Amino acid sequence: MGLAERKAAKSFEETQFPQLEKQLAEVAGFKVPVNVDWASLCADGYADIYEEAWTKVYFTPLFQALESLTEDELGREFVQGSLKRLVIQNVAGNVSGSSFASFVDGVLTLDHEPCTNLDDIHDRREGIQRALQSEPELSRPDDPLAAFLDMKPRGLETTLQALLRIASRRQAGIPLLPPRVTVSLHSGTYFTGTVRDILEDSREGRSLLLQEERDREANAVIVNVNHIECVSVLDAGYLGFIRVDDAPIPSPLQLRRQLHKDSEKLGALLERPVPLALTPGSSATSAEALRALAFLATRVLEALGTLARDGEARRALHEKVQRIHLRADTTAGVSLSNGTLEFVTPLKPAGWRTSAELQQELPPIL
Repeated sequence: MGLAERKAAKSFEETQFPQLEKQLAEVAGFKVPVNVDWASLCADGYADIYEEAWTKVYFTPLFQALESLTEDELGREFVQGSLKRLVIQNVAGNVSGSSFASFVDGVLTLDHEPCTNLDDIHDRREGIQRALQSEPELSRPDDPLAAFLDMKPRGLETTLQALLRIASRRQAGIPLLPPRVTVSLHSGTYFTGTVRDILEDSREGRSLLLQEERDREANAVIVNVNHIECVSVLDAGYLGFIRVDDAPIPSPLQLRRQLHKDSEKLGALLERPVPLALTPGSSATSAEALRALAFLATRVLEALGTLARDGEARRALHEKVQRIHLRADTTAGVSLSNGTLEFVTPLKPAGWRTSAELQQELPPIL
């Protein structure tokens, strides 16, 4: 870095930068701590365009992204509650707006070549918005059999019962991946299929019902449990999992907006405002919690919509429910206290409640 670069950087830091910090506070709605790695921004030979380049590369797309996110009250609350610090640097040598922004633990990092692709403001704005609204990823256990071991199998019988619980939750309406097994018999014969049920007969005893897929046809295979030599649980690491498309993971802001829309629908249903929000003080930042709460919110709306068709249930909801709270915890539950109807969902999909199940749980507490 030569003398010209040092002087240009110092001038920007002392004159333009304070104004940009002030503009950032206005757009975000609060003073955002900013850390700039000035030395990494000082590209040799470009001192005469530092003011234009740094503004276009970092600040203009940032302001545009925040203006878009904070266009409503929910967006403003999200930004003010999640953005803790801004870091501007040129460490990775990024020149693409799609990969220069990252958002981790409240820290928004903008890492881009300082004097390259100045006019790609739109791409960088989109990159910042994606980073701020990105959905967290599901955690993956180190042990590939963790999902199977979580069922606490102690032998063949408890394993079959655990697989049956998954099958019953699928039949109830929770979009779990089907529990697939290969069953080997004492005779040497084996069958591969999806666990559907365990049948009981007073004369023959207990039999495992498998759905076997062969040549695009579904075959029912009935195997007497006493004849089973061993069971191979296929895709054991994904037991109790669901496909992402069946229950998408929202970002924290997307979940807030979903709850706001659902609150408006509830208000129209009950003919008065009924706030629907997360339980105050509860955490909803992990992918598991966000996914579970989004699924729960939809089921709650469906269940209350069905109950409201009954005149007596509608009156009870109107008289007793002032607000609705959602929370993620270890077990499912529904409670009503001091006008607050709270629904609790476990993180693991196998414990989620369907709208039909919620409809059955609500009348006793109303």
